[in-house]
Amino acid sequence: MGGRPSSSAPAPRSPGDTPPPLVIVTGASGGIGQALAERLARPGLTLALIGRNPEGLQRALEGVERRGGRAITSRIDITTSAFQHWADDIAERYVLKGLYANAGLSAGPPHSRALESAEDTERLVRTNLLGNIACVRVVVERMRRQAITARMNRHIALVASVAGLMPTPDLAVYSATKAGLIAYGHALRPRLKADGISLTVVCPGFVTSPMSERHKGSKPFEITAEKAARKIVAATEAGRRTTVFPLPFRLLSISESLAPGGLIDRIVPAFRAEIVPDPRVEPAFKSRRLDRSLADGAPEDA
Repeated sequence: MGGRPSSSAPAPRSPGDTPPPLVIVTGASGGIGQALAERLARPGLTLALIGRNPEGLQRALEGVERRGGRAITSRIDITTSAFQHWADDIAERYVLKGLYANAGLSAGPPHSRALESAEDTERLVRTNLLGNIACVRVVVERMRRQAITARMNRHIALVASVAGLMPTPDLAVYSATKAGLIAYGHALRPRLKADGISLTVVCPGFVTSPMSERHKGSKPFEITAEKAARKIVAATEAGRRTTVFPLPFRLLSISESLAPGGLIDRIVPAFRAEIVPDPRVEPAFKSRRLDRSLADGAPEDA
């Protein structure tokens, strides 16, 4: 899917003009991503809103414009090479100031004794982990190229989950992808410091969103997407190493690393839930190899 610039995109620049700053938000067509777009909206800053749902992207765009901001929207699957081509074009017209890597999917087993399907497992790993890692790599490479002529404080936020710190039985694969994203962020952070790029790992608990609506079970300490966005932006722009919220989950995540494993195994089942299938996923989803040839645009397996 290609990109579609919105009517609020800036006019073409004259030669020698300083490119305007831009912040990228992936997964911007709903939930936390849409709330992040509205929270980040401000005069003088252009937002690039990436997502798959055109109606959701339009709502995010309208929210940005209501707050006096500018945005461009693009329907792009970050797991494909389309994102890299899009980033090449964007980097020629803007200074890349930030990235909120927020794209993510969830899925659970069909019943309590089942495991997640092979298709769901592959889909979650491809989007939540591989897609976000590729997204960060693409943006960092272009930030570094621009650093010669444009020095500024630049920020990256990796939106993971408390589930990556406290894995839950009915979200095993989802928890694993978020744990991988947390590890990647902490490992990558020191390598970006010399480039003036901070990286914040974000671990929210339950946040009201279309994804949360499919979680049929206990959702303790659930907060609104708007409140989550305020916390994420504040932590990211401050250059914090990590943020875990709300507070009860931050305390539980600390306790998880200190308490005996048997005690944790008795507590975690309290978070059991049924995860309703994502209506955005077509039933005939084809399994695809997780290899380099696919990332380069090779066709799916039959």
